[in-house]
Amino acid sequence: MLKATPRLDAFEPEWAATAVHEIGHAVAHQHAGLKVRRVRIWKTWFTGAVRGQTDIAESWLPDELLPGFLVACMAGPEAERHWRSLSGHRGKTVSHGDDVEFRKVGKGIDLSKRQASQQARRLVVAEWGRIEVLAAWLAENGSLRGGAL
Repeated sequence: MLKATPRLDAFEPEWAATAVHEIGHAVAHQHAGLKVRRVRIWKTWFTGAVRGQTDIAESWLPDELLPGFLVACMAGPEAERHWRSLSGHRGKTVSHGDDVEFRKVGKGIDLSKRQASQQARRLVVAEWGRIEVLAAWLAENGSLRGGAL
């Protein structure tokens, strides 16, 4: 018997937003030609804040993959913003770690944060159906292996 696909609106808004954020990263990484190992979300034990992480297989990236990686850094916040605008759930999109990663990896790359965000936004809109379904599965399970993407 097939299990019904979960819906994002069945979850706490910050849990759903974090799931969308991480799946945005994962889909953009795949689009850039990178292999996603695992995506996960969790609540911290002390404060109960929701956190997420997308792990890719590559520990070193050749120069030609760096622009795609930078777009993927911005795809998480862009996916979350898109979901918040569609769902009406207010909240602050937290992307401090994404910004730090962008600045660290983006040194010397001819792609501004604004350009990467614009490309990420277009990708998120084009892939929204897939992002929404995968984010609901992530919200339900807390973790997805890259092969499930």
